[in-house]
Amino acid sequence: MRSADIEAAAAGSWHSNGSPHQVREAAGATRPYEPIRVPSDESCGPSSYRPSVLASERVLLWTTPHGVTFQNQLEQLYPESCVVKLFFVMAESLDERTRNDYGAGLLHFNQFCDRLSIPEQDRMPASEVLLSIFIADAAGSISSSTANNWLAGLRFWHVINGAQWHGERSECLRHVQRGLRLLAPPNLNLQHPPITLESLNQLHQGLDYSNTFDTAVLAIACLIFWCGCRLEELVIPAFDSFEMTKHVTRSILPIVTQESNNVRHSTFHIPWTKTTGNNGADINVTSRDHLTCPHAALFRHLEANPNIPSHAPLFSFQTPTGAWTSMTEQWFLKRCNQFWGS
Repeated sequence: MRSADIEAAAAGSWHSNGSPHQVREAAGATRPYEPIRVPSDESCGPSSYRPSVLASERVLLWTTPHGVTFQNQLEQLYPESCVVKLFFVMAESLDERTRNDYGAGLLHFNQFCDRLSIPEQDRMPASEVLLSIFIADAAGSISSSTANNWLAGLRFWHVINGAQWHGERSECLRHVQRGLRLLAPPNLNLQHPPITLESLNQLHQGLDYSNTFDTAVLAIACLIFWCGCRLEELVIPAFDSFEMTKHVTRSILPIVTQESNNVRHSTFHIPWTKTTGNNGADINVTSRDHLTCPHAALFRHLEANPNIPSHAPLFSFQTPTGAWTSMTEQWFLKRCNQFWGS
């Protein structure tokens, strides 16, 4: 990107009136507005330092008392437009996937600090003891690569907020990381038995169809089994990791149903598959004379979740409060394993 283009990108997004959050929002304003609905297990306690934003935006838009002071000092020395451009260019040094990974680390760190009632001012700069206790707390539940990603995200968060990073030469943290490698959970990517029709029946019998989440789970499972889809082709891998060019949305609605020889069938397009890449594929959904009919399951999900915007992932579902959120691979598998793992 040329210098003039960078100027335009930063200046074009600059709409602040001087408050710290608005300056950072201006630097990060690179996507159209979408409502962010954060599930309870993917949020922190309420704080003006941590607005509800996409995971990829947390490294820029989440801050601390130290970060606010640092930004105020910058604005006393330099024009606000220069400060906006500084944050914009620093954020652009990371690709979207890395920002998502770093955002996950910030979430876990602040959830940990909330749980221990760590004061806001002690979260940045984080002491080497706090960093070490945070990583040690996760030993046995995460891999060393995940721990490294979390720490890399925290380090970048410190850098962009002008805070000293105490994890660079910490002997304590180095030994915690070594111990964590030895205590890492066993490889979860082991061979699993195939999902059979009996498994699908078991899922069908156990789910609650007055629950919008469960109707989405059954629709996904039936499409995977009967239509040969892959989970990653239908569902986003994790909250806030949605990609418009990769994940199917409700913009494909309405899905037309046709009938021939007393058999109902529908077709919808997904924008990406593992084999065709961004060429996507058409998914043919044909009714079956079975309790787990994929056509019936798909339309049951759509009828149970009618008030969801067109930009939302196809298997988003309505919550009891009337809001909506996106189905994730983790949530889907966790629900299925409640029946298949027993």
